[in-house]
Amino acid sequence: MADNKTEQPELQEIATSRDGRDITRGWLSALMHAPIDDVIVVERGGGDYQVYADVLRDDRVRTGINQRIYGVIAKPWEVKPGGERPLDIEASNFIKKQLSSVEFDRITMKMLYGVFYGFSVGEAMVARDGARIVLDKARDGVKVRNRRRFAFDGEGNLRLKTVNNTMPGELMPDRKFIVATFGADHDDAPYGLGLAHYLYWLVWLKRNVTRFWAFYLDKFSSPTAVGKYPSGTDKPDQQKLLDALRAIQRDSAVVVPEGMEVILLEALKSSAADHKGFIDQMNEAILMVCLGQTATAQGTAGKLGGDTEREAVKDAILKADSDMLSEQFNRTIITWLTEWNFPGAVPPTVYRVFSDEDLNARIDRDVKISGMGFRPTLKYIQETYGGDWQESAAPATDGGANLTQSGDGGKKTAFAENDETDIDPTSSDSQTDILADQSADAGKVMLDKVRDLVDNAESLEQLRDDLLAAYGDLDSSQLVNVMELAFIAADLSGRYDVQEEK
Repeated sequence: MADNKTEQPELQEIATSRDGRDITRGWLSALMHAPIDDVIVVERGGGDYQVYADVLRDDRVRTGINQRIYGVIAKPWEVKPGGERPLDIEASNFIKKQLSSVEFDRITMKMLYGVFYGFSVGEAMVARDGARIVLDKARDGVKVRNRRRFAFDGEGNLRLKTVNNTMPGELMPDRKFIVATFGADHDDAPYGLGLAHYLYWLVWLKRNVTRFWAFYLDKFSSPTAVGKYPSGTDKPDQQKLLDALRAIQRDSAVVVPEGMEVILLEALKSSAADHKGFIDQMNEAILMVCLGQTATAQGTAGKLGGDTEREAVKDAILKADSDMLSEQFNRTIITWLTEWNFPGAVPPTVYRVFSDEDLNARIDRDVKISGMGFRPTLKYIQETYGGDWQESAAPATDGGANLTQSGDGGKKTAFAENDETDIDPTSSDSQTDILADQSADAGKVMLDKVRDLVDNAESLEQLRDDLLAAYGDLDSSQLVNVMELAFIAADLSGRYDVQEEK
């Protein structure tokens, strides 16, 4: 009989880097600093992160990092209760009040510099307020410290390097410091790997080529003077020629000894394009590293939809930064304050609100669908637009009011704006009829044609191609509106057909 006993899971950590078996770093003890994985900090900075502070002085680096940081703190933050019990709600309200009292955006801004350097360290400043332990507003609540003052020992503990104790440094207590790490591709890198690692050589190359460009401009504005003298010229006459050459740089006219010649060596004008092209390439690379694209920083004109796509790339990066930092706040100071003040409560979570789409575009779409006879549910409004909403009283209607479907299980709802009662709003014909009635005469012709294309199309791809063939001469915004109306009608028509088959 086969042994069906389930194998028990291995509960011990096996591939630890703290027992001397890690081939990438060797043996480490609690009295040794963990090695910094960033080779630029080690080789160019001697282990000091000050080497990256100089990189941050570059104009394009500062532009990109500012967008990474200020793009996050520009988003509103919210605190979500960890549960539905009164204790959980009370803890959530307490946390929200605490964060509001200590300028949470300021703390977030400084901690986000860890994206550039690799890690950030914040010290929680707490005090007693009666029976509560609160963030000390008088001491800024959380002080973001200079990362150069800290190191991690062989066991991963945070240590403070002081004048009298640089190695290994003073061991920091638990539940006191918030450490946020960014960019590392494994968990054995306590210092992270910031954007500065990838920006360092780009900035170095840019600065050196800029320096050479400045030399070129100097040569172009003040060409090098060359003097030629006959063979056998004595030293005093040679010196007179040299003095005359030097005078060219400051005087409008010079005198040279008879029989001697002066020529000017000018820099080639074509060299300027080479310098500028290289620097432009470095600037684009810097912004690509910082933002994942360049258009939102340089204002590059894009094709239809291109700007939106690039903005979406940047927003995705900003949201990732925000989420990673929020996770650290939730695991540390948010959890600590909750457990200190509300034992047994589920800790709330703080996060930044990023909209996944343009709400203005969503509103425009919802208005169009509403004009076709549909009403959104209260749940949809709350989930889409947030906040607390309450349905207003339905307007008074007469007996001839049109009935349209709501999202409430097919229940009929009266609308005063429509006077017809024999329209089935679920069919594609009725949708385009409603749109035509509410449009001008010129628009009615277009809607009739759109309706015909919808009815005759055998697939969405065919509908798209037919629309482009019929309205390809419209500008981009008008074409988008036509295609949006057509696809909405096609979608509703498909839903109606499915309901009929059922």
